[in-house]
Amino acid sequence: MKLVVSSPPHWRVKLRESNIHRDFIIALLPALIFAVYTYGMFAVRVISLAAAAALLSDVLIRKLFRKPATFTDGSALLIGLLFGLLMPPGVPYWVVIIGAFLCIFIGKEIFGGLGSSPLNPVLVGWTIIAISWPAYVNFSLSTAHYNLGLDFQYPLIMLKNGGAGFVSDFRLIDLLLGKQVGGMGAAAVLFLLAGGLYLLLRRVVTWEIPLSFAAGVLIMSGIFWAANSEVYANPLFHLLTGNVMIGIFFLSTDYSSSPFNKWSMVAFGLGCGFLTVIFRAWGIEPDGVIFAILIMNLFTPLLDKLKKQPRPLQVSYMEKR
Repeated sequence: MKLVVSSPPHWRVKLRESNIHRDFIIALLPALIFAVYTYGMFAVRVISLAAAAALLSDVLIRKLFRKPATFTDGSALLIGLLFGLLMPPGVPYWVVIIGAFLCIFIGKEIFGGLGSSPLNPVLVGWTIIAISWPAYVNFSLSTAHYNLGLDFQYPLIMLKNGGAGFVSDFRLIDLLLGKQVGGMGAAAVLFLLAGGLYLLLRRVVTWEIPLSFAAGVLIMSGIFWAANSEVYANPLFHLLTGNVMIGIFFLSTDYSSSPFNKWSMVAFGLGCGFLTVIFRAWGIEPDGVIFAILIMNLFTPLLDKLKKQPRPLQVSYMEKR
């Protein structure tokens, strides 16, 4: 038996990782229901396959590394569900399996397992898939419908190709209700917002990253909009489209890859919001949320130095870590 002693302060709590992951999964239920209601068996196939592949990968990889199984803590299931919600409904099954495996192997286990990854595991897997097979992940006006009979369009592609005039017909209420093409759960803005509020009320996440992320998107998009409203869309449009809402509550708040201290989290969230809009305005990728969070993940160790004396782990969820 090995005794691992870390530096003080020490604070013993009854909190378990499984409780945290359970709350995240519960918060995702409205978006999951929306995906199944909208896309039917396409959503069931992709999301269930992603969750099963993530769980199986976690078991096999930990057995290969001769480590105890940890699938019961819910982390692999949560990773699989998030990855599935970022996928379009028509993605081939082999892309889902490979992506879920990469989330677990490269995103999580290769860095040492749960709590050791400097990058969000879901975003690592998604990025590899997006770079390797972009046609299956990135949306376009010609392939967005997947022959599902839906009268939805991907607003960010329209903004990228034609400017603000092309998206003037999108009503904010429709965007809020998820009437847009995107990841099956990522476009469910209202339902993700409900899940995010649940996480805040349960004190699983604190307000710093979600609020500063949203503020960063609104501030930066407001600057672009004020500079040229014919090319750049209004701030609320940016807040309600793409992966912003799932990024605010479920991706940027990953414990192991986000900062520890209060003002570090505020700076982290603002950086995610600023980079999201900058990538949308000047980058090739029409969305930019995932790449923005990944880049800010790299700055997490530096941001944590904004406060020299880290506080100990608190009993309350509100204190976060």
